[in-house]
Amino acid sequence: MKKKLVAVVLTVVMLFSVTAVPASAIDFERTDSPFTVVLAKTIEWVFGALVKGLGSVMNENDSFIAEEDYSYDNFYEGTGEFIESASADAKWSLGSASLSLVPENWEEYDLYLGGFMSEQNLFTNDLREILDDMKVRVVAMNDGSGRGTTVFATIDAIGVANSDIRVIRGMLADFAEANDISSINLFSTHSHSCIDTQGLWTDLFGKLPFNLVNSITGLGELQQGTDPEYMEFFYDKVKTAIENAVLDMEEGTMTYASKDIGEEYFKNKNRPSADSMETDLKRFTFTPDAASSTPTIILNMAAHPDVVGLATAGDPTKGHGLSGDYIYYIGEVINNAGYDFMFFNGAICGIYTQGIDVEAEKRVNTAANYGREIGKMTLGLTMSQAEIEADDYLMSLNFTEEETAGHMYTPWYEGWEAATETEVEPILNVALKTVEVELTNPVMQLAGKLGIFSYQIKKVDKKYYMTTEIGYIEMGKDIRIAMVPGELCADLVYGGSSLTADGSVDGKDFEGKTLCEIFGEDVIVFGLANDACGYIVPDNDYCLALAFGHYQELISLGDKTASTLMAAYEELAAEVA
Repeated sequence: MKKKLVAVVLTVVMLFSVTAVPASAIDFERTDSPFTVVLAKTIEWVFGALVKGLGSVMNENDSFIAEEDYSYDNFYEGTGEFIESASADAKWSLGSASLSLVPENWEEYDLYLGGFMSEQNLFTNDLREILDDMKVRVVAMNDGSGRGTTVFATIDAIGVANSDIRVIRGMLADFAEANDISSINLFSTHSHSCIDTQGLWTDLFGKLPFNLVNSITGLGELQQGTDPEYMEFFYDKVKTAIENAVLDMEEGTMTYASKDIGEEYFKNKNRPSADSMETDLKRFTFTPDAASSTPTIILNMAAHPDVVGLATAGDPTKGHGLSGDYIYYIGEVINNAGYDFMFFNGAICGIYTQGIDVEAEKRVNTAANYGREIGKMTLGLTMSQAEIEADDYLMSLNFTEEETAGHMYTPWYEGWEAATETEVEPILNVALKTVEVELTNPVMQLAGKLGIFSYQIKKVDKKYYMTTEIGYIEMGKDIRIAMVPGELCADLVYGGSSLTADGSVDGKDFEGKTLCEIFGEDVIVFGLANDACGYIVPDNDYCLALAFGHYQELISLGDKTASTLMAAYEELAAEVA
């Protein structure tokens, strides 16, 4: 079972089904033929009518807020006016920190792992063992221009809701004012085997029927998907890590390098209508002026950290072990080399890891194999093959048979060509913008009424809206970054078949622009930024059909999400031009 099962199970429970839909029942073939298009649209209409019918008999809860009572607090606009050049005496300052998000007494909490559900585990992946760690990693950055410090924090989690992010910002309000912080930005790595901080991957069969009855009758309290006591612990740890990073700031230099490592490490697994994919490793390196201080490596790549989570044929009792997945092992390699480590995921809708033995009995070992190899590539990004072979640390990281799950190992550095590293001028321009996206997906409307996860829904007449955030960053004179609040289809970044009439289910062209068209062809994506609003797929290729490569639509805000966000990015680009 893959992550799609979450959406299927959620929907089936909502519709009173007593059985779950197996992964094999979901067809990922493209909707190329007229017959499959008609069938998909028919499924969408019938399914949508059933869900809307059920939703119509349910009461709204406190998550639904009337327009006149709705407010959006704890929002930061960024650095203010964009600058084009740094002053002669300007310097980068950066502080780094990380903390574990696993309580020592984790057994005393009601915790579940977000990202997977398995029939072997009766669709309840409660936490039973700790395999490695779940972390918050933070970098605080300042370009010396006097426009304040920008904070970036990344959480090892399937996702963090915008409402929870604004709670953390609120807790930091006095500290932010005292330390001239211009924005606080929280991201998720999207690791599928960390504690669920959204609530969707909870004890669904235990809580949803109870909440369904209470929502219809208006009697009783709804049960949250997350453990409230753990969330308080979570908020406090993230707050502390951010404070530590800001207080750790010191001056130094920043460099940037990027290298395409090829499709053998990535694959488009389940969005067949989309054909774009990012295969680069992008590395920022901050080197403090003080030789005794620890440098920091910031890595951006695009793939799902979903390797560890599920039960396997060799050991069906697994799926209960907490793991930061391959990102933890990238960090292990980089930390052991003497660097602090920060990670940003990219445009990952349908994009997963390649070269992983997903049927291996010990999947954590395959995650370690993949992560350690990516870690070594990151360290060796700007080195030649000869330099890599002469590096004692990189060459000492040979895998054991257990770590490679018994597979033959080919050295990653054979034929390796060094990437070019350039110094980044101390310019950090950051702009953020709130966006109201109409919530047209009846499944997500229904999920909101069931009260399992913490999202705020604005009511305007008879329509529902969710407020999210988008962002844009410039580092130096040439590096442009889009902060995206969900799992973005890469076609919406680079262009691709799902944006075309011939390649989409609706037979129409996508009417908006891509991020490359808006910000330039070298734009970088930091995904799951300041929200986890689900999948973002082109409007013209949206079909709530559960099949034919369209399961992502079940966990999305609806059929207007992509066009609304892309239009907002155009507005943001014009505002900062």
